[in-house]
Amino acid sequence: MDDSIKQDLWRYALGRWQDKDFERACLHLQDEYQVPVALLLSGLWLAESGKQPDAGVGRRMAELAGQFEADYLRPLRAVRRKAGDDARLPEFKRQLQQVELEGERWLLTTLPTLCDNLLPAGKPVDAMAWLLVLVPESAQCEGVQGALNDLVAL
Repeated sequence: MDDSIKQDLWRYALGRWQDKDFERACLHLQDEYQVPVALLLSGLWLAESGKQPDAGVGRRMAELAGQFEADYLRPLRAVRRKAGDDARLPEFKRQLQQVELEGERWLLTTLPTLCDNLLPAGKPVDAMAWLLVLVPESAQCEGVQGALNDLVAL
């Protein structure tokens, strides 16, 4: 996959993040249900790009994003939030935010490499179709499903 396509998801993410309601909906799913924001953005981007949902690709994306979140982003986020509670550490918190953002950028430019073989759907793709592939636990959790519905509505 060429660099411009990988950058498309990053640019898409930056654009969507400007909407504060969208940001709040993503952070709710992240904080309450441990859903990686990168997966949410990827699913919405793939749907808007007209790519046909694929369970195998979705599993690989979810595994990569989940592992990266567990190994790197959640620990960084916890330290950043703790630093935010300490008035002596504003610069340290800012630096942690930059590192966390770089991790998100890495993930959002890496996930599209798993989508190389996706076929165009040939028709509009419902965003929820991708989100259900990427976040299959939503089928068992009413709270996750409701939060995903709210996100798609934005």
